[in-house]
Amino acid sequence: MINIAIVEDEAVEAERLSEYLRRYEKETGGTKFHIVRFADGISFLTDYKAEYDIIFMDIEMPDLDGMATAHKLRMQDPGVILVFVTNMAQFAVKGYEVDAMDFMVKPVPYDNFRLKVARAIKKLEYKRDDKLVVYGRTGASVVMIPKIRYVEVVNHMLTFYTVEGAVSATGTLKNIEEKLVGRGFSRANSCYLVNLDYVTGYEDGIAELGQDRLSVSRSHRKQFMKDIADHLGGKT
Repeated sequence: MINIAIVEDEAVEAERLSEYLRRYEKETGGTKFHIVRFADGISFLTDYKAEYDIIFMDIEMPDLDGMATAHKLRMQDPGVILVFVTNMAQFAVKGYEVDAMDFMVKPVPYDNFRLKVARAIKKLEYKRDDKLVVYGRTGASVVMIPKIRYVEVVNHMLTFYTVEGAVSATGTLKNIEEKLVGRGFSRANSCYLVNLDYVTGYEDGIAELGQDRLSVSRSHRKQFMKDIADHLGGKT
């Protein structure tokens, strides 16, 4: 099952996308979608949970436009696949700022929609292999790497703080760090390994991850700042 969110204030356009998704289901046979519709960015972000696989979002919306909504979304869920649907193609090119996969111009023709959905599903299948198996006292757990905000170690016990909650495991931070080399993580100190996708600010040795504030030790600050710069540079 693929979870879809449609964030669109125009009921006709939202219905068009829903009908296209149902048509795609019939044509492909094995694809199944669960579709949730939101009429604006505010209702979409209220009590947001990182449970969607693909989000189709209009740019022109009242109160909070699609670009502003996407910026807030990325603070909570940097990994979800985002596709803009808009009348304003000139603004959609700014999608790189929020790591949008693509955009479609209204009225969206089905053939174009079909190609974009197929591409999104292919990307999703690749992302779903992006997981880490960890072992705790009660057994094994699967943690999706893009959803890890940071990892903490206390007394040889690891805690993976993800967008969906905390997962406890045994092991060492060094071992986890080795497994996540090249995946956008940086060591903040002897206790924390941070996913740089979730860093919303850094000042005076403190890394901000939304409401969480993590100390970056003096011995790690130079490398941590370099990792942030390299990470941001790789996204542009």
